[in-house]
Amino acid sequence: MKPTMTSDTTSARTLFDTGSVIDDKWVLIENVGKGGMGEVYRAHQLNLNRDVAMKVISEDILQDFEENPEEVTNAMKRLQIEVQTMAQVSHPNVLQIYDYGSVSAQRQGGSKPVQYIAMEYVPGNTFRYTMSEEGFDDETELFAEWMERYFFPVLDGLEAIHAHDIIHRDIKPENILMDGDTPKIADFGLARSPKLKAVSNSWDVKGTMPYMAPEQFAEFRRAKIPADIYSLGKILYEAISGKLDSKTVPFKSVGLKNPDTDFLKTMDGIVRKATDENLRNRYQSVSELRQALMQALAFRREKKVRPQHPGYVTWLWAGIVLVLISIGGMTIYHLVESGDSNSAGIAGDNASNEHSDPAIPTFDKLQPTLITRDGREMILVQSPNKDLILYTDPSLVTFHHFAEFLNEVSESLTVTDGVVKHNDEIWVYLGDGSAGSDQIVFQHSRFHLRQATWAPKPVTRITWLGAQAYARHYGKRIPTYDEWQILIQRFPVVSEAIQGESGDTMHSHMGKGDLPSNGSRPPQESMIVKEWISAIKPDLSSDSRVVEWFAEGTERSPTKRYPWEGFDDVGFRTVLDAVGGTGTK
Repeated sequence: MKPTMTSDTTSARTLFDTGSVIDDKWVLIENVGKGGMGEVYRAHQLNLNRDVAMKVISEDILQDFEENPEEVTNAMKRLQIEVQTMAQVSHPNVLQIYDYGSVSAQRQGGSKPVQYIAMEYVPGNTFRYTMSEEGFDDETELFAEWMERYFFPVLDGLEAIHAHDIIHRDIKPENILMDGDTPKIADFGLARSPKLKAVSNSWDVKGTMPYMAPEQFAEFRRAKIPADIYSLGKILYEAISGKLDSKTVPFKSVGLKNPDTDFLKTMDGIVRKATDENLRNRYQSVSELRQALMQALAFRREKKVRPQHPGYVTWLWAGIVLVLISIGGMTIYHLVESGDSNSAGIAGDNASNEHSDPAIPTFDKLQPTLITRDGREMILVQSPNKDLILYTDPSLVTFHHFAEFLNEVSESLTVTDGVVKHNDEIWVYLGDGSAGSDQIVFQHSRFHLRQATWAPKPVTRITWLGAQAYARHYGKRIPTYDEWQILIQRFPVVSEAIQGESGDTMHSHMGKGDLPSNGSRPPQESMIVKEWISAIKPDLSSDSRVVEWFAEGTERSPTKRYPWEGFDDVGFRTVLDAVGGTGTK
């Protein structure tokens, strides 16, 4: 069966009707867009019963873009090169090619040759969706995780491409597709290998300017491995500082603005070296760039585990000297006082009476903050009448931390129809992705986030049972209503409506210092923050409540909810008893 071309009344840029069959085995299901001067369809391969992505291109569609007939011919040849290039590389982080062919399509005025590439179909988003629009910047924990989870696999894929003497020359987030959590480098339309014959000898500019190396702009054929390194450096810069905008000057080196930690200063040096305008000063291979990044991460981990303070060695020796002086002083004291046994006996009795019972640590004797086993920092809080001392999360538990928790206990969980259960307890509702807050997904035996930008936001769709399980796993608990009333005075919450892709609203926590400079509240209509709490005493907490708190300070009584219910506007925080707690690392 020959494919049926659309009528001339349809857009000239749509080559085929959906339902058309190519080469008796490819059924075109839908047109999913344009790329590299060709149309891209989702198709179904009949003989192998699988979906594929199909890029098709003809001289007709190219004439819409190219005035030079020679360039039309060259573009057709670039399609063939894309096939030859992609076929050389087999790697999990590089889009796989399945087939290549050509057909004659009928149209008014006669038949037209159409070429196609059938390749791996990746239904997910692009690499752009793993990055924050504003950049991770001071969220170094999330940035480090992003590099290890997403960026390093891109390096692996590009290194495999370079191993075949192929230069991609158009590396950018939009040319990296996400198959779940697996990035796959795609769109080889500008790739070049010395093993392949050049398409043309022209030096016209091809590529995407914000990511294009200066030498690629000056002379396309000069673009070698350092040109791809330049593009990677720009992606790293975006991940930290935010998406490139019109103010970013192309073909220039970039660096971080005011990096304020040792880790960010190290990353600034890496970004500047990767995007150096002189290609000889850049990293000369993906391996060099990866090694620099791994050293930066190792340095960060070492600093985190063993923080170094200014004057550390000086203070260490000072401490040793003080200990020696103290020992000497105590020796002299006992020698002088040994003759006055009466006085010594009385003093001893008084000391014994004063300290006969072990003293319970007071507020000023406890650490002001703790890093607990889930990696979150908890802050010490005392009630106004000083009858309660505990550690608390200053903000709600995030999507990132809850997803990590689920992965730690995944072997004990079942996921059925988007419902995550532990035995008979429902812990979380995953949703179908139609709402912006439906961020947690279960794929490849792990829990992931659809978009990394949601990682620091308060997790929702969690049941009270799920919140309890999280707290219990890390040696903590959910606060009671009485405790919550104290906590909310210390950590007032401003409700900032965050619009998801489908227009739904959830709420984030900000500290008091994060209010607008004029002190006004955000102008959203919905000013309610909801949290799961325990309605009764901590040692008997088997009941659940949702408490609502208005940003203006007006409190409502807690509303009883079933513990297996999950809501898209309800999150939770945890607390840890200041004495006898088990949640620290």
